[in-house]
Amino acid sequence: DIMEANQYAWHSTLHSAHDHNGQGKGYGGGSNFNGPRDWSGSQYGRGGSCIDTNKPFEVAVSFPTDAQGNMQAMEVTLTQNGKSCPLSVRIDGYPGMAQVSAALKEGMTPVMSYWSSDDMLWMDGKGSDGQGPCAQDDAAACSDSVSFSDFSVTEIGSETGQQQPQQPQTTTALAAPVLPQGKGGAARCPGDISVLGFGDASIIPTGWPRDNLPIDVLQSSQLVTHMGARGYF
Repeated sequence: DIMEANQYAWHSTLHSAHDHNGQGKGYGGGSNFNGPRDWSGSQYGRGGSCIDTNKPFEVAVSFPTDAQGNMQAMEVTLTQNGKSCPLSVRIDGYPGMAQVSAALKEGMTPVMSYWSSDDMLWMDGKGSDGQGPCAQDDAAACSDSVSFSDFSVTEIGSETGQQQPQQPQTTTALAAPVLPQGKGGAARCPGDISVLGFGDASIIPTGWPRDNLPIDVLQSSQLVTHMGARGYF
């Protein structure tokens, strides 16, 4: 999980295939335990001094490797215009790193989903130390949708704005994607989104926990995920 978050809490977590809990960092969570405390509620949250979640912010993730191409860590940094204190975590030393590295080499696809529950204290609870953000969750208070934009893929250390879309060396004809079927019929294909440094990526919609919930692509650059929807790149 690169970004498992709401306006009050943030978790970035490495999971191998059979490790449900994984190893994570960020801020928030816990009922009878303590979630990560790498940041504080005054730094990240609504009106936060470093990341104010009432406003858009940028998420950058990198996967540094050793000379043999084996993943060494996952590094996540949050920044926001007008703020001079980026929030960063580095997750390394994970026992399942070799399995995660092998899976990345095989190829993965980004997934965006948006869902709510009254049982989220594992992510944003106060914890036994009382330092987490929330004493109670209210799913009805969540907004109808969230948006993501300005996607890019670059080499570590390069300038995002200087990256050009990579052109494939060969062209292979692919069949049109088979969209998931639900009670309302086939899901609607929202279109392609432009990813700087990669090119256009088709968004395949699914639903969680119900089928055929909407996900929209606006002007090939903004992904709008409605409550309960999920989209695969």
